[in-house]
Amino acid sequence: MLQHFKHLYTDDIREEALRRFGLTPVSRDVLPDASHSYVYDCERDGAAYILKITHTIHRQTHNIQGEVEFINFLADGGVTTPRAISSLAGNLVETIAADDGEFVVAAFEKADGAPVDWRDWTPEMFEQWGAVIGKMHALTKEYEPSDKSPRRRFWHQDTDWNTEAEVYLTRPTFREKARRTRDWLFTLPTDSDCFGLIHSDLHQWNFFYHDGKVLPFDFDNTHYDWFIADFTTVVVNVVHCQQHHYARGEYDRWTAGTPMKAAQFLDYFFAPFIEGYRQHNRLDGVWLRRMPAFLNRHWLTFLTDALRDPEFAALTPEQQAATFPWRTLSQSWDEVMNDYWSRFDFDRYA
Repeated sequence: MLQHFKHLYTDDIREEALRRFGLTPVSRDVLPDASHSYVYDCERDGAAYILKITHTIHRQTHNIQGEVEFINFLADGGVTTPRAISSLAGNLVETIAADDGEFVVAAFEKADGAPVDWRDWTPEMFEQWGAVIGKMHALTKEYEPSDKSPRRRFWHQDTDWNTEAEVYLTRPTFREKARRTRDWLFTLPTDSDCFGLIHSDLHQWNFFYHDGKVLPFDFDNTHYDWFIADFTTVVVNVVHCQQHHYARGEYDRWTAGTPMKAAQFLDYFFAPFIEGYRQHNRLDGVWLRRMPAFLNRHWLTFLTDALRDPEFAALTPEQQAATFPWRTLSQSWDEVMNDYWSRFDFDRYA
């Protein structure tokens, strides 16, 4: 996404953003893996903060306002997420004019801890992972935006579901698959026990682990969706990560030296994960029985994004398979069209 507005970004924009929040950069280099915002490590009065600068091409100002308000609501409710902080003028969100549109700026406390290397994953961490998502879901049932309007998008407003887009028009069987999936989703209930504002992207690179607690951050993809959709992002990421390392023979630590294929590892992961989740929230068993269908839905949207990316499509199959999620476009296509995730059984958890 950064490539869509990097021609508008200047050092002056960065310095003005820092000035408005009274922050001093640890480095003027953007943090690695930043894909939707310019993200910097900063300090203020001896404390560590994160500064995020994005453009209205990516998120409108009211979207960012909705994001930071929700983050602070969760923090007030006891979720271990870094809070959004106010600028020197008392605003959680600042805007800076650009030659086209505006840059939108927010700053956050920096989370303690660090990402957990895959070699150090444990059932205890999986349980805390589920617990923090359960806590967020319990709280979101009570959440109302301050201006009484939903300032984050709903799932169906994502461009992935615009079946008139070129990515679908040139692939009729894929388009029909997306249409059927979208039509099925519209038949599902959306009451507060199963649907609300979710993080939607709490994979292993979007939290730190500290003193036995998961500290979630990066709420950029927060939107209104079914609670079970928060599970699918996690499951897809951990299973693909584990299977990648399993294929390389790297299973000496995280499963006590026991090699596990995908279905085995899913059980190893999901049992403590759902136990942690149920400490704070419970979903009707029907949603867990729908989990394979939601995993297939998640995989469809991933493929949609991959097909839209000309840089990824230009890679050789070997190069595609060397980057997450370690699939070629052809492999992903086959898995989507054949409902790959339907082979996994979640009935035992319902």
